[in-house]
Amino acid sequence: MNLVIGIAAAGMCWAAAAAAAIPPPVYDFCTAEIEVVVDESGHATFAGDTCDGDNQVLDHLCDGFVTHMGREDYYAVPLAPGQAFTAVVAHEGDAVLLVTDVCIVYGTMFPCLAGADAAGPGGVETITYANPGAAATFHLVIDSHATAGCGAYTLELSNYLDPGADTLL
Repeated sequence: MNLVIGIAAAGMCWAAAAAAAIPPPVYDFCTAEIEVVVDESGHATFAGDTCDGDNQVLDHLCDGFVTHMGREDYYAVPLAPGQAFTAVVAHEGDAVLLVTDVCIVYGTMFPCLAGADAAGPGGVETITYANPGAAATFHLVIDSHATAGCGAYTLELSNYLDPGADTLL
C-alpha cells in the first residue's frame, strides 16, 4: 500500500513540475503589422478590414482588464522624442483602439499605453498618443470586440510635435 501511495505522490509532483515548466504562449504580430509612413505634412491614410485580420491581442489593461476575441489589424508608428500621433478610425463593425510599445508577449497580456472604445458599431474611434521618451516604434492595434464585430474601416493618421516638446519633427 505504501508503495502505491509513494508512486502516486511522485506522479503528482512530476505533473506539477512539468506544468510549471511549460512556457507561456507567445503572441506575436510583429511581422503582420503595416509600417506607417507619413507624407510631408505628417498624414497617412489606410483602408482595411479586420475580418481578414489576425487575433493576437487577446488581453490588455486599457481601462482595466479587457479581453477582445475579435480580429485585428496592426500598424507600426515610429515616433521621435516628443512626437505624437492621432488616429481616427471609422469602422463598420465595433472597433477598439490600443497603443502598445511591444508587438510580442509571452502570455496573453499586452501593455496598454492608450486605448479608445467610446463608439459602438459603425462609429468613429479616436486615439492620441505622445512619445514620452527616446525615439521608438509604437504599435496601433485596431481590434474588434468579437469576431462578429469585425468589418471594413478607414484610418486617418497624423503625427506632429507635442506642444510641450522642444524637438522638431
